[in-house]
Amino acid sequence: MTIDKSSAWLTLQQHQIELSPISLAEMFASNKQRFHELSFKHCDLLCDFSKQKINTQTIKLLSDLAQEAQLSQSIEDLFNGALVNKTEQRAALHTQLRHPQAHKPEVKRVLAQMGSFIDYLHSSKFTDIIVLGIGGSDLGPRLVCEALQPYKQTDRRLHFVANVDGDTINTLLQCLNPHTTLCIINSKTFTTIETLANAKLVKNWMQQHVATVAQQLVAVTANKKAALEYGISPDNIFEFWDWVGGRYSVWSAVGLPIAIAIGMHNFEKFLAGAHAMDQHFRTAPFTNNLPVLMALVGVWNINFNAYHTLAIKPYTDGLQLLPAYLQQLEMESNGKSAANNGDFVNYQTAPVIWGGVGCNGQHAYMQMLHQGTQIVPVDFLVAKSSVTGSQELQDLLVASCLGQSQALMLGRSAAETYKLCKGNRPSTTIMFDKMTPEILGSIIALYEHKVFVQGIIWQIQSFDQWGVQLGKDLIKDVLQIIEKRDLKNLDASTAGLLQHFFER
Repeated sequence: MTIDKSSAWLTLQQHQIELSPISLAEMFASNKQRFHELSFKHCDLLCDFSKQKINTQTIKLLSDLAQEAQLSQSIEDLFNGALVNKTEQRAALHTQLRHPQAHKPEVKRVLAQMGSFIDYLHSSKFTDIIVLGIGGSDLGPRLVCEALQPYKQTDRRLHFVANVDGDTINTLLQCLNPHTTLCIINSKTFTTIETLANAKLVKNWMQQHVATVAQQLVAVTANKKAALEYGISPDNIFEFWDWVGGRYSVWSAVGLPIAIAIGMHNFEKFLAGAHAMDQHFRTAPFTNNLPVLMALVGVWNINFNAYHTLAIKPYTDGLQLLPAYLQQLEMESNGKSAANNGDFVNYQTAPVIWGGVGCNGQHAYMQMLHQGTQIVPVDFLVAKSSVTGSQELQDLLVASCLGQSQALMLGRSAAETYKLCKGNRPSTTIMFDKMTPEILGSIIALYEHKVFVQGIIWQIQSFDQWGVQLGKDLIKDVLQIIEKRDLKNLDASTAGLLQHFFER
C-alpha cells in the first residue's frame, strides 16, 4: 500500500480541512501555551514550530503517519548498516564517521592521518591550499570553513574551486606561488570530470615550476588506485569509503580543509555535535524528536497544504552557503518520483530549496513572501550571541529575524490593498547560543536526518542520484561531439547551439 492510501494520511487530509480556516493569529489568541507546546530543545538548539499551521493534534497525527511508514525500523536500519541505498546496494553509514566510540578502524586510521598531516603543515613551506571538488565535496567543507571562520587557527589560505570556469582557476593561479601551493583533490571516484579538469590545470602549472609535484598534490578519495596512477604520493592519499555518500562526506577526510582551518580539536567538536544529534534522533520519541518533527512539518506543508518550496534564512553571514548546501542535500536526495514499489509516486516529494542571509533577504525577496501569491514556508536560523561579542549588532539581528517571522504570521491590515499583508504564513525558527563547531555539526545532522525521514515517509530512495548520473553521462557525449564536430543524430536545439559555439 502506498503511503497516501494509509489511514494516517487520510486522517491528516481531513485534519487539514478542519485547520485551514483558522489563522495562525487565531491559534495563538486561543492558546496561551502554544509556544511551550510546539517548541522543542536539544543539542543546544531550540526549534520553534509554533508559527507553523499545526497544533498538538497535528503532531500526533503526523507521528502516526511515521509509525505507519515504519520509521522506527528504518532508523535502526540506517544506524546498523543495512542496505538503505537499495538501487546501488549500499549502506549509508556517515553516522559512523562521527561516532566517538564505535568508529570503524579505518575511520580512526584516517582521522589520525589527518592529525599528522596538519602537524606537518604547521612546519611546512605551504602558504596556500587549493581545494578542488564539486557538489558535496565542495559545498560541505566550504560551508563549514566559512561558518567557523572565527575559529581559524592557521595562516594558510584556502581557495575553493568547483566550477570549470577557466577565468576562475587561471586568475587564482596567477596570484599564487607554485613552490608554496598545495592542492587537495576531493573526488570520491577520482573520475569526476569537472574536478579532474581543474586538477589537470593545477598539476600542469606546478610541473612547469617545481620538481616535486607529487608532494604538493593531495587526494581525498574512495579510489586509491586511481589516485596513485595520477601520480599522488601514497602518504598524501586520504581514503573514504563506498558507504559514505558524497553529500554526506563532510564528516570524512573530505573535511580535511576544515581541520586545516580550525584545527583537529575543533573538527572533532564538529563531529561531536553531529553525534549528539544522531543519538537524539535514534532514541527520542517522534513527538519530541527534532529531525523527525522537522521532517513531519515539512511533509505537512508539502503534501497537505500544497506549499512546494522552502526558504532558508540564516541570520549569520557564515551560514550564507547553507541554502546551497541544503539544495544539494534535500533536492538531490529526495527530488525523486520513482517509488520503492517500482511505480511512481502520485504526490509531491522534495521542496524547492532557496534563500540567503536574513537581513539581505529582507531588502529583496521577503517582499514576495509577505505579499506574493505563493505561500512559502521559511526556516529562520539565528544565534543569541556572536562569537566575537558584538551584542549590539546581535540584538539587531535577532530583532530582524523575529520581526520577520512575526510579520509573516500576523501580517498587517490596511485600507489600501497595496499595503495589505495577509499574514498567516508559516515559519520555523531555530535558535542557538552562538555558532560553535558543535552547534554547526548538530544543525547539519539535523537536516540530514530530516531528509532521511522524509524519504521514508514518501517511500523513495534518498541515497541514490540517477538524475545526476544522466547529466554526467551526457557531458561526456557532448564533449566527444565537440571534439569530432559531428552534429549528426542530434536534436535541432543542441545542434544549433553547438554550431553557434563553433563559430567563435
